[in-house]
Amino acid sequence: MSVKPNSLIVVTALSCGIAIAGGAVYLLQGDAKSVASKHESIIELQVVEKEIVVPHKNIYPLKPEKINALVNATDEPDTQELTSNSKTIPLLLPSSLLGSTLPLTLDVSESGELIINKKIQHLFDFYLSAMGEESLDIIVTRIKHSLTSQLVDPALTQGVEILTGYLQYLNEVSAIKQQFEQNIDPNNTGEYALENVVQAREMVLDARASYLDSDVIDAFFGQADEYEDYMLSLAMINKNNELDTAEKQSAKAELDAAAPEWLLAQQRNANQLNTYRDQYKTLQEQGASQTELQDFTQQSFSPEVADRLAKLDEKRQQWQVKLDEYREQLAVIISATHNNDNDSASEQQQREITQLREVYFTPQEIKRVSALDGIKSTAL
Repeated sequence: MSVKPNSLIVVTALSCGIAIAGGAVYLLQGDAKSVASKHESIIELQVVEKEIVVPHKNIYPLKPEKINALVNATDEPDTQELTSNSKTIPLLLPSSLLGSTLPLTLDVSESGELIINKKIQHLFDFYLSAMGEESLDIIVTRIKHSLTSQLVDPALTQGVEILTGYLQYLNEVSAIKQQFEQNIDPNNTGEYALENVVQAREMVLDARASYLDSDVIDAFFGQADEYEDYMLSLAMINKNNELDTAEKQSAKAELDAAAPEWLLAQQRNANQLNTYRDQYKTLQEQGASQTELQDFTQQSFSPEVADRLAKLDEKRQQWQVKLDEYREQLAVIISATHNNDNDSASEQQQREITQLREVYFTPQEIKRVSALDGIKSTAL
C-alpha cells in the first residue's frame, strides 16, 4: 500500500470520561473544515482508534503470540496482591485512575452466557487508560482479575476470549498508525487527503473483523461507525467537484434521509447550540449584563438544558482561571531556564513544571494540560 507523503493524518489522545489507550485521526483541513462548520466541534473520525501506547516505539506493536501469552498466563491473584510473571502488583490503582468511577458490573444471561454490550469495552478501556503508568502485563492482569472476580464459565471464557481479540485488534491498529505516520512529510503537512483517511479506516475495519466477532464489533463500535460513515459520506459530497451546489444539497438530503434518527437529532442539537453560542457571543460583545445573558439562555432552552449549560459555563470559567494562573507560573519557570541549554537545567525545569501541574490540576487534568502545552509549543 502506498500513502501520499503530504497527507495530514494527525493522531492524538482521546479522552471520553476516562482516557482510553489510543488515538484518533482528526480532519483538520480542506473538506474537514467545510463539514466541521455545521457541527459543535472538529469532526472526529476514529480511523486509527486505539493503540497500545508505550514509551519504547521500537518494541511495539507486539507480536500476536506475545499478547496471547499475556492474556493466557496462569497467574492467579490472591486477596492481598495481583501477580503477573512473578511481579507484585498492588491493588491500589495508578494515580490517573484514582477517584474514577469503576466500570459497571458485566451482564450475564440466565444460561450463564456473557451478554455482549458496551460495558465490556468500558472495562477494558478503563484499565488500558493507565498505559504508560503501568506495563501492559500488569494492566492485563488487572483486567483478568476483574473478569474472574465477577464471572464464571461460560461467561468467563467468553470474556477472556474477547479481551484477547480486543488487544490483538488494538495492537494491529498501532501498526497501521505507524505505517501512516512514517509516510507523513513533516515539512509538507498542509494538504488533507480524504482518500487516505478512507484507506486507513478500511484497514482498521479489516483488523476488527480479524479478531472480533460481529456481535462484539456491533456492541463496541456500532454507533461510532454510523457516525463515521455519515461524516465520511458528507466529506466526500463536499469534495466532489463534479457536483454543483444544487446537486450537493440534493445528495446531502438523500444522505440525511438514510441516516439514523439519533445522529440527525445530535446534528440538530449541535446546530441549535452553535446558533445559541453565536448569539450569546454577540450579546456579550454588545455589553449585555450577566442577568441579560442568563435570561437569554433560559429563553433558548428548556429549564433542564439551561441549567446544565449554566453549570458547564461556570466550570469552563473556573477551568480558564486555573489555566491562566498556571500559564503565568509556567512562563516564569521557562523564562528562568531559557538561557541554560545544559541537561541539568532542562531536567530541573521539567521537575518544576511537573510539580506546578500537580499543584493546579488533578491527574486527569494533567493529561489534558500536557497535551495543550505540547500543541502550544509546537505552534510557536
